[in-house]
Amino acid sequence: MKKLLIALTLFFAVQLSAQTKEAADALKEFEKAKKESVDAKKSTNPATWIKLANAYASVFDAPIRSLWLGASQVELKVLLKDQRINKSESQTLNGQTFSVDSYYDKDLYYGADGTLASWVITKPYMEGDLLKESYSSLIKAIELDSKGAKAKEITESLKSLRGKYVNEAMSAYQLGKFKEATDNFEASLLCSAHPLVGQVDTVIMYYAGLTANMSKDYDRAIKYFQMAIDKGYELKGDVFSYLAEAYKTSGNIEKSKETLSAGFSKYPTSQPILVSLINAYIESKDDPKKVLEFIQKAQANEPTNASLHYAEGNVWKNLNEFDKAVACYKKSIEVDPKYYFGTFAIGAAYYDRAVEIQTKAAEETDDAKYELMVKDLEKHLEMAIQPFEQCYDTATDNEVKSVVAEYLKNIYFRFREKNETFKAGYEKYSAIVEKK
Repeated sequence: MKKLLIALTLFFAVQLSAQTKEAADALKEFEKAKKESVDAKKSTNPATWIKLANAYASVFDAPIRSLWLGASQVELKVLLKDQRINKSESQTLNGQTFSVDSYYDKDLYYGADGTLASWVITKPYMEGDLLKESYSSLIKAIELDSKGAKAKEITESLKSLRGKYVNEAMSAYQLGKFKEATDNFEASLLCSAHPLVGQVDTVIMYYAGLTANMSKDYDRAIKYFQMAIDKGYELKGDVFSYLAEAYKTSGNIEKSKETLSAGFSKYPTSQPILVSLINAYIESKDDPKKVLEFIQKAQANEPTNASLHYAEGNVWKNLNEFDKAVACYKKSIEVDPKYYFGTFAIGAAYYDRAVEIQTKAAEETDDAKYELMVKDLEKHLEMAIQPFEQCYDTATDNEVKSVVAEYLKNIYFRFREKNETFKAGYEKYSAIVEKK
């Protein structure tokens, strides 16, 4: 037993040595670079500060050097074969389940597909914000490099630093650390924006806005969403929706509507913008008919765009204008027979009307009136069958088909005793629903 214990101790020592060798080398280089940075002669040389900047980055990188997001778990186990996994477990974070391998100095998080989604450095080899120190050192080098002799080296270091910030941001994002993600995206933008790099990272602006919104830092979200829009990154109008939502959540309803209006003028077919516009007018208790001006303007430009007629139908439905809503939904499938959202909306409109009648009928005490209401209820349910059947046949979205199947099952259940057709319909959709 004693011999075995000695053997295990030796094995651990070998493991620890393998784990910390790169860190030891990086620390050694850092100490050398740090000493030069305080030397009276060498501290005035931009090369000294470039060296220090790279040393800071190297110490930071030591635990995760050679790793990359998206690498497979199998690949990294081979790559890290000299490093022992102390613990493997499953963790659920930010609604995602990860397989986590814990090493001496880091935790590696693998997604459901078995690829590296995130990492956390658990034992940094130096205290402090090393990437920030790296950036500050590069700025010092730029100040000293009056003739631009080291511009190329500094530029490459800035680009490398930018990449590290993006990796840290994406890693934090995956784990639901949204403020940390925003901080890192912001730092990467600082690197990109420097005149020596001169790159406009609109995608990173968008992600900075998105993560800021997720962390409820709405002022920051507004800043980066607006910046992305100003630089032309709009995701076919979706960024306008996100910006409007940030304004709305922060309490600036008028600015939210203004943003949506601007977005709709530019992207009249954007469904997210249309939906947000409709909701904005309803929630602010303004006249929802105002949004019809936007829709009808868009229809004039694109009369055969089924989604615009569908959107108009939704406005009328919210105004409790049943007949006008149905007419618009029917128009949507006239211009595009394969537009299954239109047939779904027609079926849902008739079904919802039947439910309304049923609710009123339940309170009716006059038998004759009650019977008439029941007949009206059943009429609307029967009218829902054809559009729902059409929707089920043409829909390409399985989720939509699943919802329609539930509707049809319920309708056919009510009429199953009337004839064999209704009975067969009930059996068909019952079987479909049970398979889900």
